[in-house]
Amino acid sequence: MAAPVEQLRVVEFYSGVGGMHYALILSEIPFTVVAAVDINEVANKVYKHNFPDINLLQRNIQSVSLKDFTKWDADVFLMSPPCQPFTRVGLKGDKSDPRTSSFLYLLQTLPQLTKKPGYILVENVKGFESSDTRNELIDVLKKCNFSYKEFLLSPTDLGVPNQRLRYFLLAKHQPLIFKETTLTNEEKTLLNHQILSENVCCHSNQDKNNLQEVESTPGRTDTSDIDATSEPEADIQNTSESMSMSNLESQRDIGIKTEDKISPKERNIKEYLEALSQESFEDFDVPDKTLLRFGRVMDIVREEDERTCCFTKAYGHYVEGTGSFLQRNNSLTKQWAFEDRLDSNVTLLRLQHLGLRYFTPREVANFHCFPKEFSFPSELSRKQQYRALGNSLNAHVVSVLLRLESSQVDIFDSR
Repeated sequence: MAAPVEQLRVVEFYSGVGGMHYALILSEIPFTVVAAVDINEVANKVYKHNFPDINLLQRNIQSVSLKDFTKWDADVFLMSPPCQPFTRVGLKGDKSDPRTSSFLYLLQTLPQLTKKPGYILVENVKGFESSDTRNELIDVLKKCNFSYKEFLLSPTDLGVPNQRLRYFLLAKHQPLIFKETTLTNEEKTLLNHQILSENVCCHSNQDKNNLQEVESTPGRTDTSDIDATSEPEADIQNTSESMSMSNLESQRDIGIKTEDKISPKERNIKEYLEALSQESFEDFDVPDKTLLRFGRVMDIVREEDERTCCFTKAYGHYVEGTGSFLQRNNSLTKQWAFEDRLDSNVTLLRLQHLGLRYFTPREVANFHCFPKEFSFPSELSRKQQYRALGNSLNAHVVSVLLRLESSQVDIFDSR
């Protein structure tokens, strides 16, 4: 008979609009969120609207005391700290950016905890992996006896037609170990190929106190080679793999197919669109002045395509690099609209014929794999909705990682 399944006690730091919470639900791991902490007022309105019974704290994380940690008695920390100090379009202030201070506070607090969480998940933008903040994170995890794995993953890797390359770290407090028993074969293969680095300590059957660490080489930026090593031993297995960040990103961007490149069956954009009348989308039509000024740099996609660009918090306000635009007239091409030596009036007329519109906030939430029950408070503007979603994450990607992280937990074992 299977033993009663206990619930993991979870704290969501930087809880946002609830992406981590939805990932927990998708993972089907028994859990209870004992606290969610975020200072952003708009994000908290969305979170509270969708999870009214959760203990949501609108406060600076640096105000969380050791007494709070003791009261929460958490098994899991989920963390998605501000990305602006590490994004490629930002100033890359790293540890000197004030927005990093709350995460550094968490790192300073972790060694002080009498009971440390068994599991930690961290999400951030690509660029975090080569930061000083990331290095401090790893130093703290090692000092506190955590094993860890790091990944660069995009939803397109798991069949979702949206590019959103993100850094992820999974950490387990020893003696918990990584074991991929709850993943599908496709998910196992994907994660093995998309791993950035790992420091996994496994115990010898003869001497459980004999722990060994393997130094990895995260943060590499060269593109000259891909280095992967594995040195199994009779009683202790240590694995260290690292892959060039540039290689990982370029394979996604230009679609290089190799024997090691995972190509899941991607669903097309149509499956993520709202089923509304044509009139309902009129407010989302791209204005003529935007078409004429920015038409050439817009990422235009059709409903049968299997890719959209990353939707940022500036979507709906800026055009270039903020997300894709849906072309409703599939009988024409973008190239046709920009044939050489056409005057601006003709170009505008042709762009109008493409029938371009913005994706709705609900559709962006669909690309994030939020459930149909997710909604926004009625008082939020469209701009606020786009901003909130742009700061969120893909729940399906995180759910796969959570299943990997929780796959060696005694409470799930059969008795």
